Amino acid sequence: MNQSALMTRQYVDKKTGEQKMINTVSLKLTDGIDTFLGEITGERAVNCPKFDPTMNYRVQCSMVVREWNSQQTGEAMQATTIYVDKINVN
Repeated sequence: MNQSALMTRQYVDKKTGEQKMINTVSLKLTDGIDTFLGEITGERAVNCPKFDPTMNYRVQCSMVVREWNSQQTGEAMQATTIYVDKINVN
């Protein structure tokens, strides 16, 4: 598992169309077999403790799949975002 520094990025609020800012921390997660990139957002990202490589962690994640059609090919595309909901030290 690796952890990025706290980052701030812009996004467009889908309900209001307003440009807003969000705090994020990215985590590279693995169980020794599968590896994926997860993200912590908002206040949880600001308060996220720094990763300690000497500790074992257990995480609970949720996954959002977004579909769209490619503007170039018209082909159906999918993007998967994994959000880290909880982190516990074992």
